[in-house]
Amino acid sequence: MHATLSLSTQSRNGRTVLKECYATPPLKLIALPPHKHTLHAVQMSSSPGLLAGDVIDTSITLAAHTSLALYTQAFTRVLSMNAGGAARQHTRIRLAEGSSLTFLPHPLVLHTGSTLRQTTDITLADDAELLYGEILAAGRVRNGEAFAFERLSSRLTIRHQNRLLLTDNIQWQPALHPPGHIGQMEHYTHQLNLFYVHTGDADLSAQLENLHQCLSEKHAEHSPDLLWGVSRSAPRALCLRALAADAQTLQNLLHRAVTLLSPRQAPPSAVFFR
Repeated sequence: MHATLSLSTQSRNGRTVLKECYATPPLKLIALPPHKHTLHAVQMSSSPGLLAGDVIDTSITLAAHTSLALYTQAFTRVLSMNAGGAARQHTRIRLAEGSSLTFLPHPLVLHTGSTLRQTTDITLADDAELLYGEILAAGRVRNGEAFAFERLSSRLTIRHQNRLLLTDNIQWQPALHPPGHIGQMEHYTHQLNLFYVHTGDADLSAQLENLHQCLSEKHAEHSPDLLWGVSRSAPRALCLRALAADAQTLQNLLHRAVTLLSPRQAPPSAVFFR
């Protein structure tokens, strides 16, 4: 399977609407009722998961002064495959001046023996805002498949005006580097990565302090069930990372963080917590 999803936006009467949308099976896009200026949409798939040889190509282009909040239908599952097989996901995102994107896919679950290689390349123009979050699950933990997958390779790059702003590189190979060791995942099985980038002139220091304070009031920074931290990863970027033993804990944390950072982009709970 080689599936493609390509979409672009435009502004019409002060609201963001789809300009172009092209999807090949099993993918499709559903636009939700508009909320003020922001267009909310859900990426759906009729496939039960990714198999060896599958490739998903996603392209998202936002026009100037448009706003998009994009979610997914359900967990993405990378199914078991023979040795040497791999599934691939490639995402390319372009934000024009003054545009805003929130992209919060459901957790990624790696089944026994699976391999996934994914790349995400994001470029922002001036005064653009990005909220990009992902949750990685070490497998069907309750079935005793924690870290039974073959490999996960995930590379994220974020650029401002074609200059590298930050990069994130996750390489999990449980057979070579046991994740339960100190300094690795230890006893946790799920990881959250949330990046907030704003290329305007605003100072992110106040948002960093507010995010840390509000999350601390609701979630202990270090507990047997949750370990998290937030930092300024670049002059115009914040990063929230968290580890937990289940996806729901991280989804709750992610929803609260997104609401604090950009209230108008907060996802509807009916979509986010399905």
